[in-house]
Amino acid sequence: MSPGDTNQARIEEQRAELADTVAALAAKADVPSRVRDSAAAQADRAKTVAENNPQTLMLSGAAVFGVALTVFTVRRRRAKRRSQR
Repeated sequence: MSPGDTNQARIEEQRAELADTVAALAAKADVPSRVRDSAAAQADRAKTVAENNPQTLMLSGAAVFGVALTVFTVRRRRAKRRSQR
């Protein structure tokens, strides 16, 4: 193997490593794609939990309803107080 062949082999190896590094950085910088993948994974986990334990789904729904009702009631009372002033 001649020195030129050795250098060419090193150059090709470095190019391959650089291409891998650039691909990894591009994937890391693609935030919308990462967010979409993360959201999909969390949705799958939530779906699995809901299917395996329907009580958790019911309790979560009740909690969301309770919070919404509380927010609605507080806003309504504040609006009534402001209109009476």
